[in-house]
Amino acid sequence: MQTLVSQGTIEQMSSVKSCFAPNSIPILFVDYIGNGFFSIIVRLCIVLFGLFSFQCMAAEIDIIDTNVPESEKVKVRQWLNYGVNAVSKTLGPLPQKRIEIEVIQQRNAREPVPFAEVNRSKPIKVKLTVDAFATLDDFIEDWTLYHELSHLYLPYLDYPSFWLTEGFATYMQYVTMLKSQIINRQSFIERMRDGFIRGANQTEKHPGRLADVADNMWQRRAYKRVYWSGAAFFVEVDYQLMSQDLSLADVITRYSRCCLREYNTGKHLMAEFDNLTQTTAFTDAYQKYAKRRDFPKISELQIERVADYYSKH
Repeated sequence: MQTLVSQGTIEQMSSVKSCFAPNSIPILFVDYIGNGFFSIIVRLCIVLFGLFSFQCMAAEIDIIDTNVPESEKVKVRQWLNYGVNAVSKTLGPLPQKRIEIEVIQQRNAREPVPFAEVNRSKPIKVKLTVDAFATLDDFIEDWTLYHELSHLYLPYLDYPSFWLTEGFATYMQYVTMLKSQIINRQSFIERMRDGFIRGANQTEKHPGRLADVADNMWQRRAYKRVYWSGAAFFVEVDYQLMSQDLSLADVITRYSRCCLREYNTGKHLMAEFDNLTQTTAFTDAYQKYAKRRDFPKISELQIERVADYYSKH
């Protein structure tokens, strides 16, 4: 889930809990700077083997956890460290120079992270409402942090293209969990399959072109159709890329290093991805998906192929 912050006004973008670097080594350095703020300098260093030299990228992350009980702060920070590392391992280093992560304790929460959002302010802020007393394992096994951090690798898109925004984060949350061995291959397949079933079921309740439904997603509460149609799009394109020895994760890593901008349209973003891959895979699929009124049919073979790839890469 995302919010757009402009001139001091927050525009809510959703009301639900969302939202290649070979030989790379993610390393996190935590430095206390007082007043409930912690600064994490994330350096993803690409080792140039044989040359004994490094190329490092860094993102400064300020953690705001002032209302988290003191007894739980170390654990919460360990979870955040883990999440940043896991997403960086999947998509490359965080592309922003600085972000804030605000952690807010919620009493009587029924799950580790009942609500989360990304505010497109300056700096970008990831807000996480949590049950601070959940175990570290419970936090790590929750998909929310991986979903929200994945949003940071794409620009803020036009409303009719929000099926791309949320579909990408939904797909990447499980790819990240698979690559980090939080879930296994079979669990990945089952979660993707179940999500597609939920998306298909809601498509009957929210008919219309996908772009139109996405444009009015919040009022219609058509989250499952929008999120999982977008996830299906990225599985379909990723499957196609893999036949050419490419992957979506590789494309996003390259894009976030060279071309990430603050705002964009879905159509233009797909053209940029095509330019990076020297294909028309993204634009061809985008033109088909934006107009579709049915839920995409993703085969078991496609899901298994991406599961096999990310289990090994």
